[in-house]
Amino acid sequence: MRPILLSMLATLILLPFCSKSFGQAECVPSGGLRGIRIEGELMAFTTGIRAVRAGSTSIVQARGERLGNAQFSRDGDKQICSGGLRTTDFRPGGGGGFRGTPSPLTCRLTFEDAGQGIVKVDVQAGATTDVAMEGIYFFIHLPSADYSSGYAQLVGAPSSESASLAATQPSGINRYLDGSAGGLRVTSPHRQLEVSFDSPMPIVVRDDRRQPNADYDVYFPLTAGNLKAGQAIHAAFTIKASGDVDKSAVNVKVDPSQTGGVFDGIGGNFRLQSPADPAHVKYNLDHLRVAWGRVAMPFNLWQPNENDDPVKIADAGKLNEDVGAAMEMARTLSQRNIPMIVSDWLAPDWALLPRSGGRPFGGRKINPKKWDEVCKSIGSYLEYLKGHYGAEPKLFSFNEPNIGIAVLQTPEDHADAIKRLGACFASRGLATKMLLGDTGDPPPVDFINAAMNDPEAVKYVGAVSFHSWRGGTEAQYARWRAAAAKLNVPLLVAEGGTDSDSYAYPAIFLEPWYGLDEISQYVTICRISQPVSILQWQLTKDYSLLSGGVNGAPLEPTQRFWNLKQLDMTPAGSAAVGISCDKPHVAICAYLDGGRQTYTLHLVNNGATRVANISGLPANVTRLRAYVTDAWRAMKEMQPVDVSDGAARLTLDCQSFTTLMGGP
Repeated sequence: MRPILLSMLATLILLPFCSKSFGQAECVPSGGLRGIRIEGELMAFTTGIRAVRAGSTSIVQARGERLGNAQFSRDGDKQICSGGLRTTDFRPGGGGGFRGTPSPLTCRLTFEDAGQGIVKVDVQAGATTDVAMEGIYFFIHLPSADYSSGYAQLVGAPSSESASLAATQPSGINRYLDGSAGGLRVTSPHRQLEVSFDSPMPIVVRDDRRQPNADYDVYFPLTAGNLKAGQAIHAAFTIKASGDVDKSAVNVKVDPSQTGGVFDGIGGNFRLQSPADPAHVKYNLDHLRVAWGRVAMPFNLWQPNENDDPVKIADAGKLNEDVGAAMEMARTLSQRNIPMIVSDWLAPDWALLPRSGGRPFGGRKINPKKWDEVCKSIGSYLEYLKGHYGAEPKLFSFNEPNIGIAVLQTPEDHADAIKRLGACFASRGLATKMLLGDTGDPPPVDFINAAMNDPEAVKYVGAVSFHSWRGGTEAQYARWRAAAAKLNVPLLVAEGGTDSDSYAYPAIFLEPWYGLDEISQYVTICRISQPVSILQWQLTKDYSLLSGGVNGAPLEPTQRFWNLKQLDMTPAGSAAVGISCDKPHVAICAYLDGGRQTYTLHLVNNGATRVANISGLPANVTRLRAYVTDAWRAMKEMQPVDVSDGAARLTLDCQSFTTLMGGP
């Protein structure tokens, strides 16, 4: 067949899998867009909405700011976000609203795909009480990396002003444009964005690069002045994005001479919180190869009263129901020969110092005077678990101690806890070691330094751990790997996930971009940190990988489930090998099963369809089996990829996860 005809056929075959991504808006439940896809490539910008109270001296919106009690749903081409509007005096960490009270301002935003690169925005807002306001403003944040060499222009009557978005900041109040117009056009060599209104609107284009992590701001009022109780606000406008789509080939190089950490496979968290959990747990355990597990120790329910003997209470048949369920979960994992972590989320009041700092929950330290009783109680729990349920955990931790979700620790407290509990477990003949770190996200690597520099603590450390929420830099991921290597213990990602608040708006789990972001993060962590396992949060109904299960409907795997199952195709015990690529939107990692000399390559393409050129494979590898997961395919086996002299060539479909496997 002639080459040109082959190319045309390939395009036709790929078109159904990519056409739905043309002009697709990506909405985050916090109340805004994160960009619009064109042929699979994200035209990146973010949007937000903010209420500004009367007398405010500035109109700003913090990056990452969320609607209070945010909700998300999809209705065909419409994505709907709703919640309470924040104001300029919001209390950080307070969940939105006026300084610790629910927001009197409600908001509903609808983002509707209306053609390639076009999104119709509809905003409805209201007030439950009278509120003195400057107004409600809509923000568009433009990345300077894409727009710094462009210009902005007000279009439509009455103004047509324009300004260059120069690298140097404008003088005065750093506004490029401030006028009334029917719309705005921002143009750079590779990106364009337009906003159109039904009637002229005041628009400000501001240079906000003097603020941390800030770029350019566009904002305009949706309403001005005070709001009355029951008053309804409505605004509608259109955003259009366009730009160059990078379809150039990605060059991937494998370096088998660089070998690293061993990967056992994907793990899971099993903190039970719902009557629906058992069905989800069973499905996942039956259909995934779960390499590691993590279960809860309900410390607060095991010994709620200091003077009680929890073992005697349990032996008398009065074991708390939730404690029994947690122990049964540990038994289930043990019967499947799945090594596990036991973590504590909630400690009893008697074991803790009073809460400080005005925190509504968590943030309490172990009372130093109660450490002996704490060790005795936790030790008795693990002994009871081992003796009555046949389950002995490999590791123990207090969950996310650096931020104090339940038990707050300083680095020095953390080292002290490891020494105390480690010695307690050893004295009781338990094999359970301590988990170092278990931090809420990757950045606080320094949290583990005190323990790492304490030889008495190090001897009780069985593994190092961080959680992947919000992600980290490559340098941070590398430091976690180095820490585990220094102690010669495994590295675990004890909680895998990208948005810890997503339980509140579970419809987001079905959005293709969400699953793609998640697997991109995991593949990047596998390449750099090289953990022995990433434990998905969770393999229960909470943050579920499954859909269905209600009103008699069966449980069904989602794209996120298939992403994990495909990553888990890596043979257990495979060692990471060196791999690199020249495109930032393609996440990669590679493994070698030393026994069978089988290579596994994972490639996540977070952009447009492109060719991948792979080099560096051993000469005796002549063919690779190929599997693809995306919004339309579930670990589908594709045509095998031929390898010649260590080189292979294949097409990476837009917004897809591809796995290649092969050996001699």
